This record gives sequence, C-alpha cells and structure tokens, in this order.
Amino acid sequence: MRAFHRHDHPLPAGHPTGTAALTGAMPANIALFDPALEQQAHALGLELLQRAQASRAGASLWRDRLMEWATRDPAFKVQLFRFIDVFPTLQGPQQIHAHLQEYLSQPGVSPPQLLALGLKAGEFFKGATAKAVARQVESMAGRFIAGVDAQAALPRLRELWDQGIAFSIDLLGEACVSDAEAQAYQQRYLDLVRTLPQRIAGWPAQPVLERDHLGPIPRANVSIKISSLSARIKPEDFEGSVQRLLEALEPILQAAAQHRVLINFDMEQHALKDLTLELFMRCCQQFDFPAGIALQAYLRSGEQDAQRLIDWAGRTGRQVTVRLIKGAYWDYEVINAQRLNWPVPVWTRKRDTDACFERMAARFIQQIPTSPDAGGAHLALGSHNVRSIAAALALLEKRGLPTSAIEVQMLHGMAEPLKAAIIERGLRLREYVPVGQVIPGMAYLVRRLLENTSNESWLRAGFHDQAPAEVLLASPHIQSDAGDAASQPSQAQLHQLSPAVPGLGDGEPFLNEPTRDFADEAQRRAFAAAIAEARVPTVARDATPEQARDAVARAQQAFPAWRDTPVLERARLLLRTASLMRQRRDELAGVMIREAGKTWREADADVCEAIDFCEYYARQAVRLLEPHRLGRFTGELNEHWYQPRGVAAVISPWNFPLAICTGMTSAALVCGNATIVKPAEQTPGIAQLMCELMWQAGVPRDALQYLPGLGETIGAALVRDPRVAIIAFTGSKAVGLDILQAASHVAPDQPFIKRVVCEMGGKNAIIVDESADLDEAVLSVRQSAFGFAGQKCSACSRVIVVGAAREPFLRRLVGSTRSLRVGDPLDPATDVGPLIDEEAAAKVRSYIEIGKQEGRLELAMETPPGLEERVGKPFVAPHIFSDILPHHRLANEEIFGPVLAVMSASDFEEALAIANATTYKLTGGVFSRTPSHLDLARQRFRVGNLYLNRGITGALVGRQPFGGLGLSGVGFQAGGGEYLLQFVEPRSCCENTLRRGFSPEL
Repeated sequence: MRAFHRHDHPLPAGHPTGTAALTGAMPANIALFDPALEQQAHALGLELLQRAQASRAGASLWRDRLMEWATRDPAFKVQLFRFIDVFPTLQGPQQIHAHLQEYLSQPGVSPPQLLALGLKAGEFFKGATAKAVARQVESMAGRFIAGVDAQAALPRLRELWDQGIAFSIDLLGEACVSDAEAQAYQQRYLDLVRTLPQRIAGWPAQPVLERDHLGPIPRANVSIKISSLSARIKPEDFEGSVQRLLEALEPILQAAAQHRVLINFDMEQHALKDLTLELFMRCCQQFDFPAGIALQAYLRSGEQDAQRLIDWAGRTGRQVTVRLIKGAYWDYEVINAQRLNWPVPVWTRKRDTDACFERMAARFIQQIPTSPDAGGAHLALGSHNVRSIAAALALLEKRGLPTSAIEVQMLHGMAEPLKAAIIERGLRLREYVPVGQVIPGMAYLVRRLLENTSNESWLRAGFHDQAPAEVLLASPHIQSDAGDAASQPSQAQLHQLSPAVPGLGDGEPFLNEPTRDFADEAQRRAFAAAIAEARVPTVARDATPEQARDAVARAQQAFPAWRDTPVLERARLLLRTASLMRQRRDELAGVMIREAGKTWREADADVCEAIDFCEYYARQAVRLLEPHRLGRFTGELNEHWYQPRGVAAVISPWNFPLAICTGMTSAALVCGNATIVKPAEQTPGIAQLMCELMWQAGVPRDALQYLPGLGETIGAALVRDPRVAIIAFTGSKAVGLDILQAASHVAPDQPFIKRVVCEMGGKNAIIVDESADLDEAVLSVRQSAFGFAGQKCSACSRVIVVGAAREPFLRRLVGSTRSLRVGDPLDPATDVGPLIDEEAAAKVRSYIEIGKQEGRLELAMETPPGLEERVGKPFVAPHIFSDILPHHRLANEEIFGPVLAVMSASDFEEALAIANATTYKLTGGVFSRTPSHLDLARQRFRVGNLYLNRGITGALVGRQPFGGLGLSGVGFQAGGGEYLLQFVEPRSCCENTLRRGFSPEL
C-alpha cells in the first residue's frame, strides 16, 4: 500500500475508535509552555495569520466549482471523491458520464442544480457535462501535481525557486507489486538524482534557500518511499527486508553523495515505521549522503521515535534533517487497528496530534546542532497549521537560534496565502512537490481534496470559514480529563459480533483474537523463539475399526451425563480451552508450520481462528440452548428449547488442522454431544494437542475422544456406525458426497436420521472489471490464489478479467507473483511453502500439464534446488495460465494447489455468467469501482461468501460466516449465528395452566 503525507489530516467528527485507542493516552492538563512562551507563540501566530489573511497569493482553492460544492454537502463530497478516484480509468465521455450518474444518484446525494441538469440532459449535453467535469478534475490534479515527470515539472520548480521557495520532489506511482516495478522506481530515482542537480545548477542564487545557520545546504532534495523499492517488504522478515532495501538504495545513495542531493525517507504506514527508522540509520552509517527522514506526530510513539533518532545522531555524530509531519494514514491506521483488534497506534483527536507535534518539535529544537562537527537533527516543520509553526518559532527564539536553523515545509498547491506569509517573514520554505501521471497520482489527489474540505482542516478553518484567531491559535496542550477515546464506542459496540453473556467470560462480549503484529519486534522475536522449540507430538499408531466401535460405545455411555451438564458449564470449559490456547498459541503455530507446512502468518491466523471458535460458540450456545417462552397467553405456557443429538463424529481436514477441527469439535461439545475427533491423517499431531487442551480445561475424556486413523477405515467406520447421530465433515467433494450417501442409509436398529454438516470444495472466481483498482486487485488475487500454496477451499483458482483490463492486470499479476519466494515455512521470508504430501503434489502437477494443453502458460515458477530434501515435503511453485475457456477442465475442476486460470469476459454480465458456471459455489470476489456492478454481484454472484474489493480468503468468525452453496457444502455457515442449530434438535412443550377456572397469571 502506498499513500502520501497529509500534514494536517482530517479527523471526522465522531469517528469510531476502539477502547484499545486509550493505550498510551496523554495525561490530562499537560501544559508544554510557560505563560511567557505561550504568549510569544500566540503573538507569532497572530502575526503569521494576519499576514496570510491579508495576502492575495494563490487566491482560494474554492474557486474550483466542484470543491466549493464539496465543502457544502458532505454526502456529495463522498461520492464526488469516489468518482475522482476512478476517473483516470474511464475511457471517454460516455464512461465518465455513466460513472457520474452512478455515484451522484446514490441515496442521500443531491448534486448541485447545474450538474444535476447536465446529468439528465440529452446526448449532446451529456458529452458536454462529462467534458466539463473532466476539465475540472484535471485542473485540480494540475494544482497539486507539478508535471508528469521531473523534466515536465522543471518550469514549475523554477517558478517556485524564483518566488523564494525550495522544493522536495516526490515521484508518484502505482503501488510496487513486483520486482520489475521496484527496479523501474529505482531507475527513476537514479535518473532524478543524477540529472536534477545539473538542471538547476544555473538558477540564480537564493541565500535564504541555500544556507542554514551552519552553512550551505543542498539545492536538490528528493523524497523516496521505501515501499516503492521492493515488492517484498515483510515485517516478519525484518532483517531480510532491510537487506533487500539496502541493496536497492545503494546506487541511489551513492549518486546522492556524489551529486550532493538530499534524500528524504518518507514515513508510510505504521507497520513500516520501525523498519524505515532502522533502514535510515543503517544507510546513514554506510553511505555519506545528505540525509533526511519524516517522523509522524499522529503516532502515539512519536516522542519515543524522536528521542530514538536524537540519541542515535548524538552517538554517531551524524547530522540529518527531520521532516516533522502530522501524518497521512490516520483513517487507515484507525480502521486497520479496529479490524485486527489491535491497539490504535494514532491519536484519535486532532488536538492530541497537534500537541504531540509541538512536544516533538521541542525535543528537536533543544538539540539542533550549533557546530558543523556535532551530531544532531535539523528540524523541518511539515505543517499548514499556523499554531504549530508559531510554537516552534517561539521555542527557537527561546533557545537563541536564528530562524535559518529550521525550515517550513508545505505541500505543493496548498496554503498559498500562508506560504506568502512565511516568505515575507524571511523563513526558509520548501514545497513537497509530487510529479507523475494522473492515474498513479489520483490517490494523492484524493488525499489533498479530503484535507482541504475536512471539517477539522486548519486550512479550511483559517481561509474558507474564517474562524476567529483565538480558535485557530488555541493551545492544544490543555486537555480535558477524558482520554482521547472518550465517548467513543468500544470495539464490541462497533462489531456487535456476539453480545456479552451474564455469568460467562467475565461478561465480556466476543471479539476476534488479534493476530500477531509482526512489525512489533517483541512479538516477532517471541514467535520465532517459540516455533524454533515447537515439536509435533508423537501420535499413537492408527486406530482400528474395532477401536472405533469401542470409542462410539464409550461416547454413547458418556452422553447422558454430558448432555445434562448445564450449558453454562460446558461453555465455560470452552473459554478455558481458549485461554489455554492463548498461553501456548505460538507453540501451536509452530507445530502447524512443521506438520502442515504453513507460513508464519497462516499458522498464527489458524490458532487465532481456533480461539475464536471456542469463544464465539460458547456465547452462542448459552443464548441458544436456554429454554425460552413463546408468547404470553393466559392459561397456557408454551416453551421452546433444544437438546443435543447424541454422539458426534468430527472428521477434520489437514489444511486448517487446528481451526476447523476446533470449530467443529467445540460446536458439537458445547451443544452437549459426546464427540469423537478423527483428524486428517496428514495432521494428527495438532489435533491431539487440541484434545489435550480441552481435557486439561475439564472436558471429560469419554465425552471427547481422539481417534487418529485413515479416512478409508476409521472415518468410514464412524460414518456408518448406527449409534453416531451427527457427522461434521470438512474436506473434498468426493469424500463429502460419499459421507452424505452413507449417512442417508438408516440401519434397522438406528433410532434417528443422521445429521451431516458437510463443507466441501471450491472453484472460486474473482472478477476484475475495467474500473478496478489494479494495485489492490493484483495483490489480493495473488494472496487469494497462492497463500498457503493454494491449499484452501476458499482459494482463488479463476480470475475473470473484463475487457481492456486484461492486459495490464495479467502483466502486473505475473510480475507480482514472480516476486514471491518459495521456501521453508519456518523462514519468515517464505511466501509459498510446500504441499501437504506427494499425492497432492502429483495431482497439482497433472493439472499443470492439462493447463499447458488448454491455455497459455504465463508463469511457471521453479522450486529452489534441494528445498524438498531440507523441508521433507514436496513443492509445486505458482503457475498462471491465460486463455482458459469456460468449458476447460482448469475452469471447472478443483485443483487445491498454486495454479491460477486467467479468463476473459467482454463485459461484467458475461463475467458473472462465467463465474457462476461451475457446480461449486463457495467464495467469490469482485474488484470494481462501478456501484452498479457491485450491486449486480450481490444479486447474481451465487456463492456462500462474496467479497467486494478485497481478497476472498481469511474469513473471520462472527464477521464472515463461512460456507458454500451447490456442491460446496450443505448446512449453516461456520462461525455464524445459526451454525450450532445443526448440532441440536428442537423441542417444544405446551402446558395448560388453567385449573378449575383459576389461572396463575391472574
């Protein structure tokens, strides 16, 4: 993911944040400044504000008609910016007009009258409207983006220089999804660093811009994003990522040293923060180049990050520049943290970010070097907030340093009146100037538009709404007693997955177990140590059919006592199991890595899902199984309840050997069924550990039995035993259909009809239309197809690309997939691990040969030599075939491996028809920015789990109940509110309470 710095980010009023956001909250009533310093900051701010408001520089951004409309109507603004996001992909006036209509006809949106008339007019006026809007969008893009490349931007840069404004060039571009794209970015940076100094050498001298308090500073300044230089930045592979980036940066930094170009490392999302800091410090120690880095004040760790850099500079004697900014990813960081149930890493009130900015500035100003030989950080204030700038100037004056000791940095195309005031006061000003094509620059443009129109934008308040100076210059350091997440809903209120149950789990509602944040060094190291020590348990030899019959007999005998155990107690045992799993979660992940070949993230997510099943089903069961009254009729008591079915056989798969096994087992047990677990023969070790944890939690051994063995013998014996009342199975279609057929037979002495919960296979498709965001689509398809080597029933095995999107999508997908690393799953650098066994590998290889006959082989990755011997499992590297037609075997048959078929469709409806053509109906996805296409997919894409503009794997308990239609399975979806109904039988009772005319109710 790539984005761009939003120095004064908008914070939507009432934006929801989790209770985790309180972590690290500031103490109340902090006052950074003494009264005299605060008075000086206010005076300096007032001076700058008055200069700016008196300036006619740049006039107003709101002269743009669309922007003026957007500031007045929030609903219109949302749809307008969504249209602007998709605008570069649209071909001609017809598509532009059609998308305008789609976005601006959404419920609650009222386009301005002139635009509304244009949207309803005849063909000629439709074209005129589309062209007029296109000109407006292109004009706005031109305001913020200086040119398609550095050469085209030179005239604009020269204009800035002549006005007394320095610059830092930022290369806009698509997200880097392949090694080829990373190399292209590297070359663009190299060309810029080598040629820019020559192009600007002859410009007239500007002493204010070319010197600070210690001497000359570089004219040329280039900002880089590390995410553009490698397609394989993985926080879990921290050291490997740093080394790859060092290698990519080496020629750039050597050229920067030679040509005296300052290279500024931009700061991106929080997950890359520590990696960026470490990389920056290592680069500074290895290469003698003018160096700068951005730090974000909206992070709760902002002050610690600042001090870390200050201490490092002091130890090493290195001088660097720090671009202190507010931050560009606020919305993403909050939403991502809520989605993962992680602590929110950013401040959730704008004034807390502003206060942190000033505290960080104070730390940097305190240590600004006063000698060319002293190590330290030079401060660049990246802000459009007059108060923030004035506070730093007051601190600078207090220390007795000249204004040349710092510089102010602002975004190109914004805050022109404030820039004029900064220049008039004699401060050094530098613009952050993006250059690039409109399509890759659109994300940047949307962020700039959001910033300008936000209700909490300082620019809007200062120059559009004309807020009073007392408001604009108010100190952010006087806090209320409430924390910065006060009055915000909790995570549980946000998700409402499963309410709290009295007497269960301390009354806590269900929240998904957070996966490990591998960007956190402590979690990364602990996980690595645990999986290194983990060992797969030694499993007793396979059971015999006689032992299976004995197990059923014991389960049948244990059933009455377990059935009569109060549901609240059974639920508590599941919560204890979840707690024990948490205590050993990294060890459990390590066992799966070794036994099933899962990579770090896949194994960690498997454990989290197992914990989720225990927690979620415990809460669901208590509410479901308690008797409840139906209606209130005098003289009549109607009650309804559920009872367990009896003996349950759980036959679990190897691809989610803990999560699915735990899900089916915990559901059967909490409903009161005596349960026998028959795990897949490939992964008996992790299933044994699951049973041991449940026994340790207090589940009786006869109520839960572990029975490893072959499916053909033990599985078949359990399925056909007349005493087994319910069979819970997840696996292949062939086995599932056999189970359904066998279970349909009623033996002479069988007192019930068996219930079968059967989850089978998938032949899942993702549709990518011409309006799709290819940055997102490529990475999501790649992960959905090749995560866990494609060994998921939910995996993407078909991608259907509409029209002109085919060639760019296929090219980028092949390049992106080629960058994946096939390797040992114990290695955090590995993206694609082994297949489960040789039988599975042989099947996948046979389909590769079929694909060579049916379509065109676009990619055939190789397995590194000696890897299979080292790991002890077979490997098949990712393969991609194109030109696959709907009748081909590769389009219809489940492969269960890293083989992807790329298909073509002329329009979206044809793509839907192709997607629906198989007998499997498990998962499906659509990447589109056309609202009508998303609506059509909801109506017609016949799958159990539909995902829009995201990958199609990784369903979460309680949030995406999982299960398919057609030949993908029968029954209610796992992890959903109805799933437990399959493990119980309904009962009702009607009592006549009237006795000789007397009713207790009366």
